[in-house]
Amino acid sequence: MIFMCTYQIDREKQADCQAFFATMTEEQIAGEYPDGVKQIGRWHDLPNGRGVVILETDDQEALTMWIMGWSGLATFPIVTPVVDDTDGRKIVNAMLAAQG
Repeated sequence: MIFMCTYQIDREKQADCQAFFATMTEEQIAGEYPDGVKQIGRWHDLPNGRGVVILETDDQEALTMWIMGWSGLATFPIVTPVVDDTDGRKIVNAMLAAQG
């Protein structure tokens, strides 16, 4: 499944979080996610300390572990499953067919 995760850095921790993120090594970035969680993309609203991460996983526990790893600096108020255009059309077409 693909998940859209929004994050919000705690305002009083924003400078520390941004400094940590800015100095992450390639090894830290490569090892950031537990096995079974793959980052598709990540975009940041830096001045406001928020952003969105698109992840792929079938392992809810691994996703939760990743979120908990950031919990000292940020919250993830929205974690929701999403689909791409192709799957979205399939789902909507199936729903319309079932409605007759």
